[in-house]
Formats: sequence, structure tokens, C-alpha cells
Amino acid sequence: MEAKLHKPAFRIVANGDDITASIRKRFISLSITDEAGMQSDSLSLVLDDSPPHIRLPSQGAELRVWLGYEPSVRFMGLYVVDEIGLILSPARMTIKAAGAPFEKSTAYRELQTQQTRSWTPRTVRELVEAIASEHGLTPAVGPEIGQITLPHVDQINESNMHLLTRLAMDLDAVAKANGGSLIFVKKGLGQTASGKELERITLTSEDVTSCSVTISGRQNYNTVVATWRDVDAAKDVEECAGEGEPMFRLRHVFPTKAAAQQAARAKLGAFQRGKANISLSLPGRPGIMAESRLVLGGGFREGIAGELSVTRVVHNLGSGGLTVSVDGEVI
Repeated sequence: MEAKLHKPAFRIVANGDDITASIRKRFISLSITDEAGMQSDSLSLVLDDSPPHIRLPSQGAELRVWLGYEPSVRFMGLYVVDEIGLILSPARMTIKAAGAPFEKSTAYRELQTQQTRSWTPRTVRELVEAIASEHGLTPAVGPEIGQITLPHVDQINESNMHLLTRLAMDLDAVAKANGGSLIFVKKGLGQTASGKELERITLTSEDVTSCSVTISGRQNYNTVVATWRDVDAAKDVEECAGEGEPMFRLRHVFPTKAAAQQAARAKLGAFQRGKANISLSLPGRPGIMAESRLVLGGGFREGIAGELSVTRVVHNLGSGGLTVSVDGEVI
């Protein structure tokens, strides 16, 4: 296991310059948060700011970060400095940075610019490709979700990113711009946008420092009903996903049968994943990332053992070594 074999290590490149050696003596801690879904990934770096004080980093500085164990470390992403905190005693500097969607992070503003237009019916893949092209991004669309046909979509005083986020919520998907790609994939599949399976990591109870599980009955729906308007017949028609009670009814009236069916299936999938949530702490595993799968095997009791879809990961390197905290949903 990587957590038991080697010494924890990190590497940081700021605006193209490797600053690892220059900050090593001042290093206190490094934390990287990887979120599933639309939330931005983030980084927090804490340094000793005793005199002579560290030169303040510039807002917008780009940090490339690697984390892991000697002799090799794993690339953890590109981050853009957006906040700097200073403490007088003890002298500390905290540098916070957000995950960058682009190799040139200043282009992110364009994706957030509001605009008004209409989209004719097209597949999810075609819509994502069109928006990606406008921003110089590479479209990364899941093979299954990319084939879904969207009805007429109005974009009114809405940014391209907000539009994709809204559609992703309806389809139980993830829309995210990261590292030069515009990503649109189904939640909880444990796959890359190309359909390749992410690494499944198997853990036993001995691998884990702590574990807690919350089992909720509040979202224990077995059927989801969605309604669409049949204009020709001048009536509303219901579409169901799942079977049996209890039943959840979507309030929105969808324009087509296909849209209603997709929404019902997406909501049912979200309910099924949300029945049990697990939080784990364990020695560092840089390979664990949001949307990956963990298999909880030997030593875990019933109700915990099984497969986990990771929703949030925090990698932390500090005085206690390299550790990772994981939140996930039982599949």
C-alpha cells in the first residue's frame, strides 16, 4: 500500500517556476478538496511567515500541484490564487486557490457571462460541443448521456455554465469546466467522460482510521412520476420510473415524453444513491478522487460494506503526515 511504503512528498509550480525547494522550510500544511458535481475544487497552502516575511503572491497566480509519496508524486490539478490570509502571531500565511477550468484561467469569466438565446432540439453532446467551441475548450461528454436528445431550450439572461448546470441537474449529471475540458457526465457511474472505468479501490476496515454512516429514510422513494404536455391531445401525460410506494412527483411539466422519462429516471437515480452516506478517514491515497468508486470489503459490517460513489475528497499533508477524508454515497 502506498501509504505505508514511502515518505509523503509534494511539488508546487507557480506560474511555471518550481517553488518546492524554496518553501519547504516554511511549509506547514497543504490541503486539496476535490468535489463531485458543479462545486469548484480548491487548495489551501499554509506557510510560516516569520521574518523575513514571504513576498505576497499575486492574485490570479497559477499553481500546479503534485502530491503523494517519494519517489513519485501524482498531479492533483491547476489552481488559481484567489485569497491570501495573514496572521501576526504565530506568523502564518494562508494561500487559497480555486480549481482552474482552463489552462489560461482568465478565460473563465467568458463562461460565466450572461446571454440570451434559444437552442433548437439537439443531443446533449451537440450542445456541449457547441459551447465548448465558443470557449476554446475540449468537450468531454459521457457516451450514454451524450446521446440524449434535448427539447427546445431557452437561455435567458443565463451564462453558459449556468445553463449546463441546470441541464445537468435535470439529468442527474455533472457539468464542470476543468483543465481545458468542458465535462458533462452521468453522476455515480465511476467513469471518465470517455466511458473508461475509473480505478476501483478496495479497502478493508484495517485500512481505515475512522468511519461513520448515516442511513436516511427521508428520501426512500421507489417511484418517480414526471408529467409532460401532449399538445396534440391537449392533455398532461404521466411517465414513471421505478415501481411501488412511496412515490415522488416532479412539479415541473416537461415539453416532451422523452424529457419527462429522462427526468424521472434521473431523480430516481439520485434517490437511490442518497439512501446512505459514508464518511471515511484513512492514510493518504492521492488516487482517490471525486466520482471514483471505493469497494468496502473485509471487516466492514452490514450497512457499510459494499460499493461507494465518492462525492467529496480532502487530501491533507501536514504534521500528521498525508491523510485523506472521503465522503460518499452507497450505491
